[in-house]
Amino acid sequence: MSKHNEALDPEFIQKQKQRLEELQAELQSSLDFRLEDEMEMQDTRTNQSHTSGSDAQNSAQQDNNRAVRAHDRMRLQAVRRALEKIEEGTYGQSEQSGDPIPRARLEAAPSALYTVAEEEVREREQDV
Repeated sequence: MSKHNEALDPEFIQKQKQRLEELQAELQSSLDFRLEDEMEMQDTRTNQSHTSGSDAQNSAQQDNNRAVRAHDRMRLQAVRRALEKIEEGTYGQSEQSGDPIPRARLEAAPSALYTVAEEEVREREQDV
């Protein structure tokens, strides 16, 4: 069901690969930083007595860090898959249908793995 995306010339794909590699490095750095930050907060909490107010604040910060890390991990997974698709020669084709993903969508979201319509359906299904 592979439908080659004619709108994607080699120069565009190379540019996207570079953008994806930069995004991958940024996301990995963010994940590493947030994990380190959370570990430091846990060490601080272990080594000091806290009031219930500071415990609540630390807990909220840890919850926020976990949520951001989960989101970044999902984005990193999509970036890595997009890089794999470049190597496979299938970049710009939907993971679901094989339909071409419009160039404008890939320019806006280089790690897009689905068409806009498919992504909207996936998001609605996740909200259920």
